Amino acid sequence: MGLNTLRSLLPALTGGVWGWVFIACESVTCPLNNTVESIYGFYAAKYDSKGELVTGTEIGIADTLTVTLLGADSVILNRQINKGNMKLPVSFYLDEDAIELAFTDTLSRTVRDTIWVTKRNQHHWDDPSCPVHMWHEVTDIRSSHNVIDTVLVTNPDINYDGLENFQIYFNTGE
Repeated sequence: MGLNTLRSLLPALTGGVWGWVFIACESVTCPLNNTVESIYGFYAAKYDSKGELVTGTEIGIADTLTVTLLGADSVILNRQINKGNMKLPVSFYLDEDAIELAFTDTLSRTVRDTIWVTKRNQHHWDDPSCPVHMWHEVTDIRSSHNVIDTVLVTNPDINYDGLENFQIYFNTGE
């Protein structure tokens, strides 16, 4: 085969390769919003006359909030101020995540609480050509009680649906 023959076939071969690329790309249905994170809402704790927790009002945390993943000693939320919720990553394979919340006021006084989230990890594929994601099902949650009054699971499925998973209730004296 001569050089001129190869040159004449080059556009056809290139077009064929690009055609396969476009066909392959058409069949991919990987979601663009695929970040798996847990969402915690902040609420003021209110109790009824029987001493049972009732739905509180959403509040913003005025103190500076820093969250550290215990065991890895990694800051996963750094110096958040005046927010009514927080979004945190979830460990891929651990059965329990332990996070420390450090609340620092304007006088540089810090109070810490710990939250332990026990979960079941589940591999999730949207499509065979997409990367695998790990979804989680919360089976238990507990916390220390320095600033936190109660933590409730509102949605045990941690995936990329964007729904609130936990409600943290603070005793605000109301």
